[in-house]
Amino acid sequence: MSALPEEREAPVADAAVWQQVEFGSYAADLPLWRELADEAHGPVLELGAGSGRVAAHLAEHGHDVIALERDPDLIAELARSTAKLSGSVTAVRADLASSELELPASPTLVIGPLHVVQVLDSSDRPALLERLRELIAPGGQMALTVVDETTLLSAGAAATQILPDMREVDGWVYSSEPLWVQVGENALTVRRVRERVSPEGAMQRSIHDEVLNRVSPERLEIEAEELGFRPAGRRQISSGPNEADSTVVLLEVPR
Repeated sequence: MSALPEEREAPVADAAVWQQVEFGSYAADLPLWRELADEAHGPVLELGAGSGRVAAHLAEHGHDVIALERDPDLIAELARSTAKLSGSVTAVRADLASSELELPASPTLVIGPLHVVQVLDSSDRPALLERLRELIAPGGQMALTVVDETTLLSAGAAATQILPDMREVDGWVYSSEPLWVQVGENALTVRRVRERVSPEGAMQRSIHDEVLNRVSPERLEIEAEELGFRPAGRRQISSGPNEADSTVVLLEVPR
């Protein structure tokens, strides 16, 4: 394989496009989020909402969503994609690592799709969990996904069979091909080759690494319980062939 040309990551303005390319078609978790939202009977807070994949699905089914996201370009795309849906989506720009999170309403359900809680390391997670414990309405629930590491090996072994994720936007063709998952002592690193081709045929390629801090469901439950949550079971999300599955850790706020 020839070496990739050295190049910076795509500009921040492309963040929404890459989210759509790499995650836009993922739907294995949507039935669970809708089920939990139907049971919650109140506002849903989504952590790391990105460009609106989950928020749009819930709003389309009449739920009111508070979408937490730190990237202004992703927030702009989220607002555009959810503007005409039956439920409301309120975007809040904030960093998950900040302990000063403020919300327009108390959520009855908090969800963390796509392993967003693993963006934080063990030193930052407690502050987020503590603040969410203060913000969630009594009797409310939180559902956080973590990578099911028992399925990583089988997913990685089949990685060479995976076709790139692709999407055309304004005449540009974007593709993202997963190369490997590296399991380190404290983190998982997912490496992808990102490629985009202009309408004139010029190609740009770059390497993108997504780093997720390792945390087991047991560890997450212990950390949350120490801050006043009550463990409420787990659910599994099967992502399909060639992809690692997810474990959803359910936590309740006592009334």
